[in-house]
Amino acid sequence: MSYILEALKKSDAERKRGEIPTLGHASPFSPTLSAHAPNPVPWILAGALGLAVLILANVIYYRPDMLESANSENAPHSSPQPNAATAAPQRTLDVATPAPDPTPTPAQTPAPPPTLPPPLQDTVQEHVQESAVAEPLPLPEPQVSSITVHKPMPSPTPISAPAPAPIIESAPEPAPQAPTADPKPDTVQNQETGEAEVNTDGDAPQAETHVAAMPKPLPKPSLIVVPQAPIPPKPQAEVAKVFVEKAWSAIDKGFYNQALRDLDQAVKIEPNLAEAWFARGWANEKSGKELSAIGDYARAIAAKPDHAFALFSRGYLNLYIGDARHAVTDFVRAQGVAKDPSFRLYSHLWLYLSRTRAQQDGLAQLGKDAAKEDLTPWPGPLVRHVLGQIDEAALIAAMESDTGKADQHPSQQERRCTGYFFLGINALLNGDKASARRAFEKVLATGAVQFRQYDAAKRELDRLNL
Repeated sequence: MSYILEALKKSDAERKRGEIPTLGHASPFSPTLSAHAPNPVPWILAGALGLAVLILANVIYYRPDMLESANSENAPHSSPQPNAATAAPQRTLDVATPAPDPTPTPAQTPAPPPTLPPPLQDTVQEHVQESAVAEPLPLPEPQVSSITVHKPMPSPTPISAPAPAPIIESAPEPAPQAPTADPKPDTVQNQETGEAEVNTDGDAPQAETHVAAMPKPLPKPSLIVVPQAPIPPKPQAEVAKVFVEKAWSAIDKGFYNQALRDLDQAVKIEPNLAEAWFARGWANEKSGKELSAIGDYARAIAAKPDHAFALFSRGYLNLYIGDARHAVTDFVRAQGVAKDPSFRLYSHLWLYLSRTRAQQDGLAQLGKDAAKEDLTPWPGPLVRHVLGQIDEAALIAAMESDTGKADQHPSQQERRCTGYFFLGINALLNGDKASARRAFEKVLATGAVQFRQYDAAKRELDRLNL
């Protein structure tokens, strides 16, 4: 602009001095002069105008803040009047720098203007001096690296639309404060309902922040876990009985070594289980280990003194190893604790045999013991034959009688096995070895290996064959 003004001034001065003719003093038209002497003034004005435009465009392009500062300086300084309905104290939340002192400070002293390149400085200086309305350029206000959140104070006038929620970076959480005793809750009046709300944070009432409120997630229902009663461990005796049952199954199949392994586990788990020791003695007896079997029966009797089967079994082995006196003791105890009538009658018969071989009067004692028993069911006829109350034919008729019932007790096999055995014992005690041999062979012919009389018949035959 300064170049344009200078050009206008110079042209005006030359015109006044008479260097450039005016319209009144213009010479007559001459084609020669018009063609060969063009007027240079328009070209000078156009060049000056173009140069001024380029300089102004350069200033605006590289320093746009100078134009904005000039506009702000030309505007009258007037502080906006706060609206009573919307004005509110401002709280500054500083994210990157510490919060400034809330005490109001006087107007800040403007800093020196930014330094411009030398060519631009001269241009701007000339423009400022020549312009009548130009004013000093204001300096930009210092920027504060903080985010201001406006919280309007409660007002009776409802706010139609809340301001958009500012993006606030999360500040470090403050250190937890020690709880105070029974803090008194503060109350704040709700703008919409007019009711008092309780401020449970214990702080002073604060203005409501117009930030988009996110709905609080509903608390998850707590699962009530009912503790279950712990399953009590299985008693050791129950675990040991499982091994005993497996051992009896193996004994029935003739797997005596397998049975002994199961019984070793049983007595290891429960050393005082009488049933385990009795089964172990039976497996050893079937394996031909008589002394080991006697020891196992003794452990069973120690664990359960009224164990009738253990007493009977130990008495049986004592009899056939040649210890008839101890056999008598065991059979006496067995008949005293036996609860089954048939088992008690068998104990009377074996006690009769043990006493006879121990050089005692077994027949007279048998009569005394049998006088208290019912000799009608089996083996009652067998006791009556030994006492001489019935003959051999009547005994054989009782053994061979078959009612045809599947559940007949005792079975015909049992009656033949036990009946022929004691017929042979009676013949042997009377000195009739031939009849005794025939009777023992009939016992083996029954195949009743589960009865002791079967094993005893084999032992008696071995003694007769010596």
